[in-house]
Amino acid sequence: MNFRSLIDTNPALPITTFSVFRFPAQRAWWAFSQMGKKVLNQPSGAVFSKMLGCGKYGFSILPDWLQYAFLAHWPSQNEAQAFFDSPVFEQYRAVSLESFTLQMQPVKVRGTWEGLNPFVGVGSEKSDDLTLKANQPVVVLTRAKIRTNSLIPFWRNVPKTHQAMKQSKGLLLALGVGELPLVQQATVSIWDNVEAVKAFAYQQHYHKEVVKMTRRDNWYKEDLFARFLPVAVAGTWKGQELLCPT
Repeated sequence: MNFRSLIDTNPALPITTFSVFRFPAQRAWWAFSQMGKKVLNQPSGAVFSKMLGCGKYGFSILPDWLQYAFLAHWPSQNEAQAFFDSPVFEQYRAVSLESFTLQMQPVKVRGTWEGLNPFVGVGSEKSDDLTLKANQPVVVLTRAKIRTNSLIPFWRNVPKTHQAMKQSKGLLLALGVGELPLVQQATVSIWDNVEAVKAFAYQQHYHKEVVKMTRRDNWYKEDLFARFLPVAVAGTWKGQELLCPT
């Protein structure tokens, strides 16, 4: 798999990858049947990996049976590349209509996923603002395990939150993904720069109010927030090349 480099990096450093696959309607059952199989859930060399379902229309309580995502963390960029060049991955990718993969370096992690920091070796104490330059794109991952008694208020607020995000300046892509329907949800978004992320997180009124509610009413059993620096990209999303090298 040929990646387009965005910045020069040391290939021996740990790397996180995020992939999205879109499938033709006639392969909907095949794509669904791959969830939980070893093909992408336990890839050789990965220290953490998750095969994820996607919400319809970006963020929705309804699943998109034709779209799936894959998140993994690797000891090095070389080991990640070896997997994406493998016959196992290529056989899966070849069934899809389209796929898009990001290689990215985690720069900040707060919280846990299944009780652990999945992005091994990443600190969480200080702000990453000095790491991300003003003109560099940034990827944001949020993940939460929702309490049963908080499901209704959580999902009631998802459509307006999604709409607020879509209207935010600097947003390139936003997807709702998850391990289990309704209760284990995540978002992955790509932004022009860290200032655009801050503007949405700290200045967008509705989003700020929802964040207050999650804390006040203790919606989550567990949550995680992470920022990443994209370093390489492969494939297309809806026919477009995202984060093209300059």
